[in-house]
Amino acid sequence: MTQVRDLLIIAGLFGVLIVFVVAGPGRTLPQDPNLPSTYSTAPTGALALYEWTRALGYDARRLEYRRFEVTDDDAVLVILSPSEPISRAHARDILAWVERGGTLIFADDAPTGFSASDALLDALQVRTTVLTDTSIVERAPALQPVFDQPPVREISVRTRRTLEFQRNDYAPLFGASGQVLIAGIRIGSGYVYVSASVQLFTNSGLRDPQNAALVLNMLRRLPPGGRILFDEYHHGLIAPPSPTDGLLTTPWGWAGVYVATATALFLLLGGRRFGRAVPLKEETARRSSAEYLDSMADLYRRGGKRRYMLQHFYADFKRRLAQPYGINPHLEDREFVYQLARVRPIDEAALLALLSQLRATPSSDADLLRIVAAADAFIAAQARERL
Repeated sequence: MTQVRDLLIIAGLFGVLIVFVVAGPGRTLPQDPNLPSTYSTAPTGALALYEWTRALGYDARRLEYRRFEVTDDDAVLVILSPSEPISRAHARDILAWVERGGTLIFADDAPTGFSASDALLDALQVRTTVLTDTSIVERAPALQPVFDQPPVREISVRTRRTLEFQRNDYAPLFGASGQVLIAGIRIGSGYVYVSASVQLFTNSGLRDPQNAALVLNMLRRLPPGGRILFDEYHHGLIAPPSPTDGLLTTPWGWAGVYVATATALFLLLGGRRFGRAVPLKEETARRSSAEYLDSMADLYRRGGKRRYMLQHFYADFKRRLAQPYGINPHLEDREFVYQLARVRPIDEAALLALLSQLRATPSSDADLLRIVAAADAFIAAQARERL
């Protein structure tokens, strides 16, 4: 029986290991390292652009982990080479926001028809096509002297794409080989910058002073401290991260799950109870009344309830004095002492002083004990006199 159990445990552990190897993180495709995300410090990332705009005093934020929405409080929306498709509804919302005065900076170097930006490109009536298959266009000169704060003459683009327009109301801004690489479109009260180069906005691209100057010119339309939204929603940051993300997407997380599963399986198949659990003597023994009194006294002491305890001794003191003679213990102190003095000789002044002390608030535990001891001594003296 023991051998069968051990074989079941070993087979179960191997089965769990096979499942983890097949479905573990090795089967998960890694995130695209070339994505121009504001979280990426890679040369193709955009963290430098995000941090730079914050350092310039703008209210730079990421649009992520919430419903895709651009409000009138947002001055600029930056979309860099989205990896998740932009829906037609989102494209309509973006253009409606631009018409109300927003500024869109949109860069994508994927060919139309294979891009996540197709819906937005269709709404803008723009296409991106191949400029060259054999080489990369490194630099593009300015086609119009509109960027002059600071002046921009030629920028680094590193792209193979160009822009084609199905509209005439656009302004060619930068180009190469007779083609337009960056253009501007006025829509309503707002403006759209469309770029066939993403590289100039990346961490490596901003090392070029001319590229940085171009970004500064694009941000001239913003008021001081204006809000800039960087679209991470269409980089896949749609659902908020859950506690299981790191657990199920990293090798260490899967290793922890495997260890926990294997341990539980071992305990389930290997555990055996030898009999009914016997409770400890301390668990079955009943507590004494003295322990209850000690606990209550300790609670009153730690709570500073000296006045409450002294009121108890005051009532008990009058009741013990009145009981042998049938006097009402609830009488006012002077009347109580008067009635008691009628039936037996007593030091009225001393009794009144003691009753006054029992009704007062003691200043310390020692003061409380002194008053109670005096009351007990008075009762004992009265008992001896009766004898």
